Amino acid sequence: MNKEELRRKIEEAGDAIVTYKGQESNKLKYNVVTVDFSTPYIKEKRTHAQETENTVLTWAWDTDSYRLVRADLVTSVAPLASVLKNNV
Repeated sequence: MNKEELRRKIEEAGDAIVTYKGQESNKLKYNVVTVDFSTPYIKEKRTHAQETENTVLTWAWDTDSYRLVRADLVTSVAPLASVLKNNV
């Protein structure tokens, strides 16, 4: 997956579960993320992380922190609403 495709899928989902392979362990891992930083809670938080040509800056709700997600390691992006079965 490339960076633009990853960003588009997360934006479409709103909140998404991003599954990716660990860089060192090669095990599947996940984060619940968003790229919508407009909520007051996220606006209060600060980061020095900068996107690169292969990463997308996200907010991870499950770790309560900003995360740089490497597009080449992502195996799937699922909308959180579909996983929780509360599609609006």
